[in-house]
Amino acid sequence: MRFHLALALGLLASAPAALAQSCPAVPKPVVDLDVERFYGDKAGSKVDAGKLAAHDAAVAPLTAFLREVTQNADKAVRRTARGSRDEVAACVLAWLEGWAKGGALLGSMKSQQAEYQRKWDFAGLSLAYVKVRPFASPQQRAVIQAWLVRLADQSRAFFHDTGRSRNNHWYWLGLGFAAVGLDSPKHWEMARGIMRDAARDIAADGTLPKEMERQSRALFYHAFAVMPLVVMAEVAASRGEDWYAFENGALHRLVAVTHAGLIGPETFDRLAGVAQERPVNTRAGWLQLYEARFPGRLVGPHPVVAEGHRWIGGNALLLKDALGVAR
Repeated sequence: MRFHLALALGLLASAPAALAQSCPAVPKPVVDLDVERFYGDKAGSKVDAGKLAAHDAAVAPLTAFLREVTQNADKAVRRTARGSRDEVAACVLAWLEGWAKGGALLGSMKSQQAEYQRKWDFAGLSLAYVKVRPFASPQQRAVIQAWLVRLADQSRAFFHDTGRSRNNHWYWLGLGFAAVGLDSPKHWEMARGIMRDAARDIAADGTLPKEMERQSRALFYHAFAVMPLVVMAEVAASRGEDWYAFENGALHRLVAVTHAGLIGPETFDRLAGVAQERPVNTRAGWLQLYEARFPGRLVGPHPVVAEGHRWIGGNALLLKDALGVAR
């Protein structure tokens, strides 16, 4: 699917009245964030229902904003009717520009969990922007890209403390960096470095030792970790780089063991030495992208994996389409 930037910009410039009628007002930006951890144990294996409810309520405005942005970004990629596609993309850009100008997520992150939340949402916002970037005016690009770079740098600052665990959180940061890195060589280099870290983290049997520490949620966190890594590898593939090959194909090993565990959780019962929670959330997008890149490589039945999630910018295969656009 190819977009024609000059034509898109001309159509967007001529349709402000239509946009005003069809695009909801930009929600108030969330600048500061105060959310607490929702686990009841140190290992992070037992969710406290009360804490989770409080967490979900606190992040509800972020969830609603990013869900709307990613769903409409998908529509902009999916729709073939030129006027409809341009109108939807213009709305996404208006929302992103509004939050950029409002300094969304650039305020005080009052807890470690708030830092985690910002990082996940930063990745989703950056990937949604990739889908609508061809429709953006030069002014919108300047505003939105500067905001995303600031989000990247502030999210990275959290890890300046060497005591921070560079587990799946580090990989999610890398995904956001890869998206921003399409316009910033510095952040692209940092994303590549994080992928190399992840590849080194993957053991010979395909497991991630830091995620195995999650006890009954070890399999859940392997699926959560493989998700940003496969998406990041696909972003790299769009630039002609093979990040799947790092450390003798480490990511292939992680995909294979996670796939096996999701088909038969008893695999991780044995590996982790503790029964895994069931049913397991298979997360989203990674299997579709991997199968599209390596058809038939994974043996046996496939687990049911959602096509997309707001933290990977929406639908994964539509992201793959958008990444194919000449930049």
